[in-house]
Amino acid sequence: MQKFLSIYGRGGVWMLKLLSGCTLMGAIVLLLFGRGVLIGGLFVGYFAGGIFCWTLTNRMEEGHFDQKKAASQLQNGLFIRLGSLCVIMGLAAQVSKPFFLVAIVAYLLFLATAFSCLIAARVKKNREDAVS
Repeated sequence: MQKFLSIYGRGGVWMLKLLSGCTLMGAIVLLLFGRGVLIGGLFVGYFAGGIFCWTLTNRMEEGHFDQKKAASQLQNGLFIRLGSLCVIMGLAAQVSKPFFLVAIVAYLLFLATAFSCLIAARVKKNREDAVS
């Protein structure tokens, strides 16, 4: 987890805060509509998004590989990301259609939060590098 969040810098803390707030709001909305059983779909979507972002951050962290390894690294990472997404969302679809839809929304929310925090951290780092 430390390695995963270190890519984001202070944005990792913001990412956790944003996801916690979104989870709380999503759980409250689901409970208000009497769909408390779908709260698990939030965590399934976050899990799929976590695997996706984890493999990408490992690629960013290990960006020092040579040109020959680059193609296999990209292809293997793609298969891991898409394969895990298909398996996890396929299992979520077996539970029910609403569970699957909540999981997809949570997955997209996780990716949007992670990428926006990553972009913000990189822009801030580039701005600080330009100043000094």
